[in-house]
Amino acid sequence: MKRHLTAAFIFLILALPALGIEITEDTFAGAPHFIIKTKKATYYLDKEGGGLSRMIDFYGNDWIGFTREPWEIYPESAASSYRGIPNLVFRSDDGGAGHPGHKKCYSFLVNENTILTISKSGKWQWRWKFYESYAIISIEKVDQNHKYWFLYEGPIAGEFKPDHQYWGTNLGGPRREINDFYSGDKIFANWHWAYFGDDRVKQILFIAMEKPDRQIDALGFLGNSTKGVASEDGMVVFGFGRQGNAQPQLTNHHNTFYIGFLKRKVKNQGGHESVAKDIADILK
Repeated sequence: MKRHLTAAFIFLILALPALGIEITEDTFAGAPHFIIKTKKATYYLDKEGGGLSRMIDFYGNDWIGFTREPWEIYPESAASSYRGIPNLVFRSDDGGAGHPGHKKCYSFLVNENTILTISKSGKWQWRWKFYESYAIISIEKVDQNHKYWFLYEGPIAGEFKPDHQYWGTNLGGPRREINDFYSGDKIFANWHWAYFGDDRVKQILFIAMEKPDRQIDALGFLGNSTKGVASEDGMVVFGFGRQGNAQPQLTNHHNTFYIGFLKRKVKNQGGHESVAKDIADILK
């Protein structure tokens, strides 16, 4: 009887359709996950990795598509284990914290839409909040001896098809430059938000920081072979605070980041301005 009561109690905590959010637990890619279902997206949060391994839109496209194999082989893993959001900690003893597939964190369900992630070292802490239209990641504690970044690494709309894809930022868009990350061709600028889309899909992914900074950010397309952007698979690499030579630059322990989908295509300047307004409204 006690076992049945416990199971019922857990179900009541995890499933809250009245809020448009349902959080369950399962295993994906050999790791325990929270699975968060909302009106516009389904998120897979790796409990020990502390990052998203999947982010599935309304149409079933997975914009992250993490898999374990091949594991951390350059550039082949652009189609597998490099992928994730936010992939916060690079190098140091906590390297991999915030990245799916790594075992550097603990994640706990706090309430109906909140998950707390703490690194096993205790030096890092961030909080996830999920809403019907987007998710928020609030950085609450950082290792003062190591900088971090906030990355999106995955295939736009679930496929690596740079010729069909576009992006934009607060500095303008839509843009169609296909910068070949493997050959060293990357774009560096200081951005406050960005979005990514595919001509074949009426959906864009946006990523934004609540408090703009002055750090260098990076973007490029990384194929999973020496063919670069002509590779059969790969991912876009976007990073707040990602300087050249893979150097993280973020230090603020009160940063808040937003990720989510907007159901639209961006075809021209007018569409870009509409997206800019939507993102500004969300950040309010």
